Amino acid sequence: MKPGPLPPPTTPRCARRRLLALALCAVCAPVAFAQPTAKRRRIAFFNVLPPEAPGAVTAVARFREGMQTQGFSRGAAYEIDYLWEEHIERVPARMHALLGCRPDLVVAITTPVALAAAKATREVPIVFGTVSDPVASGLVQSLARPGGNVTGVANILSALSGKLVELAREILPGARRIAVLWNPDNPAKALELRELEAHAQRAGIACLRFPARSAAEIEAAVSSLDPTKVGALVVLSETLTHFNREGIARLALAARMPTLFNYAPHVEAGGLAAYSPDYELQAMRLGELAGRILAGASPATLPVEQPNRFLLTVNLRTARALGLDLPPAVLLRADRAIE
Repeated sequence: MKPGPLPPPTTPRCARRRLLALALCAVCAPVAFAQPTAKRRRIAFFNVLPPEAPGAVTAVARFREGMQTQGFSRGAAYEIDYLWEEHIERVPARMHALLGCRPDLVVAITTPVALAAAKATREVPIVFGTVSDPVASGLVQSLARPGGNVTGVANILSALSGKLVELAREILPGARRIAVLWNPDNPAKALELRELEAHAQRAGIACLRFPARSAAEIEAAVSSLDPTKVGALVVLSETLTHFNREGIARLALAARMPTLFNYAPHVEAGGLAAYSPDYELQAMRLGELAGRILAGASPATLPVEQPNRFLLTVNLRTARALGLDLPPAVLLRADRAIE
């Protein structure tokens, strides 16, 4: 009989490699058999902030916490593709490109992004956040029964417009006119403006509109304000104002103009005061809704949630620079006072 081929020579290094491979197989085999066979889900998280922005980092972290409460652990059960676009006019095209990647669920932050998502698909589930009025915007049929592939958490900023008027009256009791900076290209801001004007009229305060669609128009509007004619500037916060928040604070301070917002980062940048929903809590609720949908729930029957916790933020340093003494009642209610 002709002898078969000889086995390759075994060196000490080869022997160690074989022993290591056998050891790894022995350890990993039971773990591999224990892994679930469920599909790893893909979530498209579309925001208007870049991923490195503090607000974006926090939002994703809280979203993951919400997913965890529904049994979806990070990495093993799902992955997040983070997209962002600060220019409203570019959002629809970006949304169509996103859907071409076939995500299992879309998280849409802000009204323009949510509207673009709802227009682009009726099949992929959509969970929205930071939307002022989802019914008036046409995103859902009702808050109790959305009725389509869209649900989420509303921020009800239009309903909070009255709170901004009340805050203006508390901090500046003699003010009879306020300026309102808003972006007319954002449909959510038009809703907020109408509510703000209605509350101001009932309070005997006149509103002067200052529309701004660009950084240059923001600068021109804020620079033109005269504190002898206008008591305060109310900014209806959104993407454009967020990216220009430091400039708004600087220009308003130079004009000796108190500023009020519905978004706390403006106050962190040097604005005077803000009254807003707890956006970190909202992000966590978004994760819980997303987890429920990926587990089989239908967006059509998941009620749109509304915030139940609101935060008052004041900047004491800015108040001192303006020569303002904030009322004790405002200071006592403040959730955060920036020194």
